[in-house]
This record gives sequence, C-alpha cells and structure tokens, in this order.
Amino acid sequence: MRKGDLKKQEILQTAEDLFCKKGYEETSVQDILDILHTSKGSFYHHFESKEYLLEAMCDRRAMLIAHQAEEEERAFGKPIARLNSLLSGVFPLKDERLSFLMMILPVFSTRQGHSLRTRYCEALLSSFHEPVTRTLTECLADDSVNVYDPEITADICINTMNHLWCDLCDTIIRATAAGEDMPDLARIIHQYRIITERILSAPYGSMDLVSMQDLMLLSAQIRTHWKS
Repeated sequence: MRKGDLKKQEILQTAEDLFCKKGYEETSVQDILDILHTSKGSFYHHFESKEYLLEAMCDRRAMLIAHQAEEEERAFGKPIARLNSLLSGVFPLKDERLSFLMMILPVFSTRQGHSLRTRYCEALLSSFHEPVTRTLTECLADDSVNVYDPEITADICINTMNHLWCDLCDTIIRATAAGEDMPDLARIIHQYRIITERILSAPYGSMDLVSMQDLMLLSAQIRTHWKS
C-alpha cells in the first residue's frame, strides 16, 4: 500500500475511533489532527471536509463488514446456512460494527443524514453483492433455493436486509423518543424473514436473519444512547 493510502486509512481509523467515543458532532477535524500529530494540509489532501470523511468511513466500514461476514460464513457447511449467515452480516450488530451503528444513527436523524444513510446502504449492497451471489449460486445448485437470476436476487435480498435494519432502528428510536413501550420487534423480523424466504423460494424457517439476542442488544444500546 502506498504511503498516501496508508495515511488515508490512518485518518479514517483514527476518526472512526473518535467519532464512536465522542460522537460525530462533538469531534472536530482538529481533534483528529491532534491525535495523529499531522497538519490540516495532510487531512484536506485526502478529504474535502469532515462530511466527506464520514462518507468515506461508511464505504470503508461496509467493506470491512462484508469481509467479516465472509469469514464467519465459512463456519457453516450447507449453502443455505452460509447464505443466512451472509445476509445476517449485512445487519451491523456485532463487535465494533454495533459501535459504528450507534455513532452513525444520530447523523442519519439530521436533515443531511438521509443521503448518508442511502450511501451507506448502497455501500453495503456493493460490498455484499459478490459473496451473496456466489453463495446463492451454490444454493441453487443443491436445490435449497429456486431463483431465476442469482445476481439480481442477491441485490434484492441485500436491499431487503438494508430495509430491515433501517426499519428496526427507526422503530426503536421513535418509541424511545416518545417514551413508549417497545413495539413487537420480533413481528417485524418475522415479516422480513417470510419475505426473504418467498423471494428465494426457500423452505419455511430456513432464514433467521437476526437473532433475538442481537435484537435485544440493539434495542438496549439505542435506548441508552437516545436517553443520554
């Protein structure tokens, strides 16, 4: 990797660490520079602004999530189980992925946040397209799904997962902000699971998508952040 690329990645990682710790709005470009002991010229050589930095961070995080999902997929034997693992990986609920999601959600709630959310979902779609297409093709070969075009179906499934995590996060945020009891989140997941199985013509119950343990962790994290 070239020196300039290394510096760019160093800025991205340092900024993400600070954003997750302090919050995006509370972190300035100068805070990042102070940690890196570098100049503003070096920062602005790679990023036009803090907003462009966050966009690049979303692209980078999507690629890392897809890579981690592929690593986790290998633990499963049957293609349908590997497909479920990959699609579940689109939902950023584990390890530092959850910390990133907690950082980015308040930004999504701002006036400018809609375009950033769209960009992040598109980055996830791009990053997961190849592995999901590959695994779908394997599922088709062993008759565990019945789809006409694995590439098109892969994008439909990934976009369905993007809608799912956005829907769940928005639902939890609305209930928390209004001081209401939490809606039936399991029902929301069930609806998306049925949709996904029908898209794939897969057996009933073959898609888990999101575990209840991960869902409860997400709900607790969002409620804590929005109440603080």
